[in-house]
Amino acid sequence: MSPTPQRCHRGLTIVEAVMSTVILAFAVTAVAAALFAGTQQAYEAVDVRLANEAAQALLEEILAKPYNDPQGASALGPEAGETSRTLFDNVDDYHNYSEAVGTLKDATGTAYPAPYAKFSRSVTVAATSLQPTGFTTAVSGLTVTVTVTSGPRVMARLVRFVPAPAS
Repeated sequence: MSPTPQRCHRGLTIVEAVMSTVILAFAVTAVAAALFAGTQQAYEAVDVRLANEAAQALLEEILAKPYNDPQGASALGPEAGETSRTLFDNVDDYHNYSEAVGTLKDATGTAYPAPYAKFSRSVTVAATSLQPTGFTTAVSGLTVTVTVTSGPRVMARLVRFVPAPAS
């Protein structure tokens, strides 16, 4: 009588199958988390770009105005009769100007498109005096700050010093 040959079983045991499933689940979770983080960063970058564009557009509008009021008034903020942004006639008229969430408009009064609807903008103008390095005297002027927010987060803040014209 010859001995019965033993069969060799090739395949995975239940323990090996469970272990490989667990390892695969961890790998898929790690890849998904990395993809999600990358997507969130991409959305954040787009929001920061849009906020900077909105801030830059308003700052350029302000800087295009004359320093001095054509009527000779000198108080910060709009003068009597300057009841809307389209009536502002000099840099300091924008002091305390603000636009609420979803109400951003360009210089012509046209509403910004939907991607900007999450932002609000505000402007402060302050009389300041700076002494640049190498100068012997201070330079008087206005510091204009445009801030764009989304909820409680400041997304963009641009600050420019506008020197007073020589008298």
